Amino acid sequence: MWNKIKLILWLIILLAVAYFVSMNTSPKVSVNILPTLKTPEIPLALVIIVSIIIGAILILIFTITDWISYKIDKIKLNRNIKSLEKEMEKLKKQLETKEETIKKLEGEIEILKNKQNITVKKDEEDKSGSV
Repeated sequence: MWNKIKLILWLIILLAVAYFVSMNTSPKVSVNILPTLKTPEIPLALVIIVSIIIGAILILIFTITDWISYKIDKIKLNRNIKSLEKEMEKLKKQLETKEETIKKLEGEIEILKNKQNITVKKDEEDKSGSV
């Protein structure tokens, strides 16, 4: 939809320029390009058309450079995302191994607690039995 609107706007602009150029065909002007460089007298319509073409080329150059810098930034950001995803996967694996280690240690703690309770009970039975 937006492309159709842009196309219609461009057509309106081109029609306006064509109308303006057609109204200015008879006067002839001399353009000062540099202080010492002057063109011979040429129709004003030609000056208008050349000015529009030069402006369009400049706009195209600026647009292309912005587009290229956008693409370069996009590539850099995609690389950064990939490296961060790799780092995140590595950290997830480290987290999993640490969680496994914690579970093992908790199991060992339970075993040690049970052993201590058993030894404590045995000590109490030994004391009560010997008395």
